Amino acid sequence: MGKHLEIAVDAACVWGEYVSNVLIEKIGCAGIVSEEKDFEDEKVVKTSKGLLRGYIWFDKNQAYNSNFEEIISIIKKEREALINNGINPYSLGSWDVSFKEIADEDWAHNWKKYWHVQKISERIVVCPSWEKYTPKENDIVIYLDPGTAFGAGNHPTSQLCVKALEKYVTKNKTLADIGTGSGILAIVASKFGIKFGVGVDNDASVIDIAKENAVKNKAENLTFYEGSALDIEDTFDIVTVNILARIIMQILPEIYNICSSGGITVLSGIIKKQEAEVIKAANDIGFTPVETLEADGWVGIILSK
Repeated sequence: MGKHLEIAVDAACVWGEYVSNVLIEKIGCAGIVSEEKDFEDEKVVKTSKGLLRGYIWFDKNQAYNSNFEEIISIIKKEREALINNGINPYSLGSWDVSFKEIADEDWAHNWKKYWHVQKISERIVVCPSWEKYTPKENDIVIYLDPGTAFGAGNHPTSQLCVKALEKYVTKNKTLADIGTGSGILAIVASKFGIKFGVGVDNDASVIDIAKENAVKNKAENLTFYEGSALDIEDTFDIVTVNILARIIMQILPEIYNICSSGGITVLSGIIKKQEAEVIKAANDIGFTPVETLEADGWVGIILSK
């Protein structure tokens, strides 16, 4: 039995995914809990202004030996970099940091406090295993439990992708999901009738989770493996990429190469201020912008090839 160090960051909800990425990539957190928005029939019924929490596991017989001041410094520098790039500091939240040790049994229980049934698009409902939900007409229920893999549909960037899939997926299309995380976008596409789909992620630890989620949702036409867009050899009718804008712009050539001629690419994880820069970079590669979706200061950009 071990413990977890809880690192709580007081960030505005719309910056939850960005801060989560910092906690995982730069601090080493293995799991994230965010208090964001609860939805009912696509309407916000409750907004939480609580903390975003990252967790690091350590053996109960060992003291956690990381430098707390170093963690605080990393987070503060990330916030300062955004402000220096023109982001309004009031829109970010304070990003104040606090720490707490949590026993494994408390960790398991803590997940459940923040997860409820959410309708995240016209048809898609995300339901954790411990909640009950009676589907309404035309509902498609996706069963997902929290884990170390990103993507349960409760963040605007994921919802923008789901809404794009709802609009653009038709029967027998093929899909590639870059940075698949929990696999939710590929699973949603499977439910919408794609012929088959591939999900890749450069974090090997999430692949088994994505596979388990696909089995749980009877999405048997999906394949998941560790890798990036560079590791995909085929071309696909639809490509989804829900990661940070700076990474999207770095891998746009690879994204372009795996999108079929006449195909659609959905980019998300982009704040409104970055929209023009990403669209220009996509244009320069050869994509044609189709439309932009917006939610809570984030944008989803739909491109055609």
